Amino acid sequence: MRGRLVIIDDDRAFREVLEAVLLDEDYEVLVAPDGTEGLRLVAEKHPELVLLDLRMPDIEGLEVLRRIKTSTPEVAVVMMTAFGSIKTAVDSIRQGAFDFLTKPFDLEELKNTISNALTLRKLSQENQALRTILKQQTLDFPEITGLGPRIQQVFSLMKRVSQHDVTVLLTGESGTGKELVARALHRQGIRSEGPFVAVNCAALSESLLETELFGHEKGSFTGATGTRLGRFELAKGGTLFLDEVGDMSALMQAKLLRVLQEGEFERVGGNRPIATDIRLVVATNKDLPSEVAARRFREDLYYRLNVVAIFLPPLRERREDIPLLVTRFLAEFGLRYQRPVETVAPEALARLCAYHWPGNVRELKHCIEQAVLLGDGPVLMPEHLPFELAAGVSLSDTPSEALGLEAVEAQHILGVLKQCRWNRNQASEMLGLHRNTLREKIRRFGLGPDLMV
Repeated sequence: MRGRLVIIDDDRAFREVLEAVLLDEDYEVLVAPDGTEGLRLVAEKHPELVLLDLRMPDIEGLEVLRRIKTSTPEVAVVMMTAFGSIKTAVDSIRQGAFDFLTKPFDLEELKNTISNALTLRKLSQENQALRTILKQQTLDFPEITGLGPRIQQVFSLMKRVSQHDVTVLLTGESGTGKELVARALHRQGIRSEGPFVAVNCAALSESLLETELFGHEKGSFTGATGTRLGRFELAKGGTLFLDEVGDMSALMQAKLLRVLQEGEFERVGGNRPIATDIRLVVATNKDLPSEVAARRFREDLYYRLNVVAIFLPPLRERREDIPLLVTRFLAEFGLRYQRPVETVAPEALARLCAYHWPGNVRELKHCIEQAVLLGDGPVLMPEHLPFELAAGVSLSDTPSEALGLEAVEAQHILGVLKQCRWNRNQASEMLGLHRNTLREKIRRFGLGPDLMV
């Protein structure tokens, strides 16, 4: 069964023709001769779509539309009339109708309209489910999005280490979110009231990096017209994040090692030791053990930094999180650019999930930003994606587990049901779903108390 429809029309012959056509299309069809009966059917049967005549003997179609969208806004409504006008069409669309058809209309046009309305409704529901998951996702680290097992391992390590004042080494490819993790560790740590100071070690020359980290005294070199505090001092009482630490020169590695061993440093041109008071988090996209073996990175420094190591997996190894990430970025950029992109077409999502993402989450974020700017409607379509994705794969080429929308929704519903000890009334309230909708999802996803392990 493709969906439940209600036809509200006072023309009996017309109702019967529509009912026969739509039954042949494998829809469940309910009919009502007037607005009163139609509103009762909508309230009791919870259809996905309503075909609504504009003129009826008891309640005008626009008033029926208003009541439907007030009580059950998720129901799609297609208006029908033999007395079409531009003003009436505009009024119905403003009140929430999906489309407006003028009788007599082509039956193929009606079938396409119904199919499109149900597809958009399903996409909107899935998108709303993902937004709900994002809101109810663990609040410990809201900076980072993901429900899959790989990112949950990262969350577990972060929780264990956040309250301990130890050095953390973050590893992983560029774009996996290492700085986000560093900031989250700081925010949840015992130094959260102190500053978070970040330095990109790969972006500065050896001499500039030394001054940046340790500061300098007045007159220590040409142009040093005053004393400058370094990042070690600026981060006092907080967290110092050294990004791309694997790109440090041998000299800077030696200087950093001394600071870690002695717990103090001197400004460039100074001779007074200054005690450190920081929590150190470092990150690199290099394989430090290999760098140590090749004598490009000091072994003693590596062991000083590798107190607790957290590896951030590449996006291609946690594709199940792509729908959630896309939903988060759609909301972020839709708000920033005032573009009402509500959801993603299945074909576009298939391509997003199948792409190899060499730039990881950072690349995905830039991709969605571009798509939001290029899009011109509520649905992100394949043609809005960058060239390398726009000509991508079809839905049939994409592993079902990669798409993840229904899998993520099923996982979330199961989690809420467990939390409510399988009290469906309570679970439906927490999920924002009607009890009948929740019952149908439990049946469709095959959920049951035997899955409570």
